Amino acid sequence: MKENLQTIIAGRRLSLVGNAASLLRLKQGAEIDAGCVVRLNSGIPIHKSAQGRRTDVHCFSTRSSLRYNLGRATWRVRLRQNHFDNVFSIWMSPDERETADPQQEFYPMSLCQELTERLGAAPSVGAKTLHMLAELTDADIRVFGFDFKTSTTFYRTKENLGPHNWHGERNFALSLVRKGRITLAC
Repeated sequence: MKENLQTIIAGRRLSLVGNAASLLRLKQGAEIDAGCVVRLNSGIPIHKSAQGRRTDVHCFSTRSSLRYNLGRATWRVRLRQNHFDNVFSIWMSPDERETADPQQEFYPMSLCQELTERLGAAPSVGAKTLHMLAELTDADIRVFGFDFKTSTTFYRTKENLGPHNWHGERNFALSLVRKGRITLAC
């Protein structure tokens, strides 16, 4: 997977785009699109000036959530064809790997175990993706739309906090900032 990821990145800066509603208030779309764009779960851009428009890598573990969200909004079906069907996809969950599409990659189990132990809880897709990119690439990583649940997920009306340790994930991200591995853009 590391080699495939490096091929996709091709020396570009990485723009890791989270799904915090707070991102919609900013105008960072052009900056996001200037890099290799990594999106999470059902994060189909709805405001291009804030979220950018491109997707090069899709990291997800929300098959049922994606189907649910697509079923609730027909416009997402049209957008999904442009954003997630023809991109490099990485299944981030340790579950359901045997039912995955044959052309997709998998988040390494060793990284999942390491991050779970560090956080003391199941990591979110955002934390796993951040960890994976920091460990498997030497790219300049700029992170957008991560506010560790101080705002809702932009495509949800009711927040699902899941089994995650949001305070621990924030501290993990800040440790990567201190090491110079990532830049929090918002």
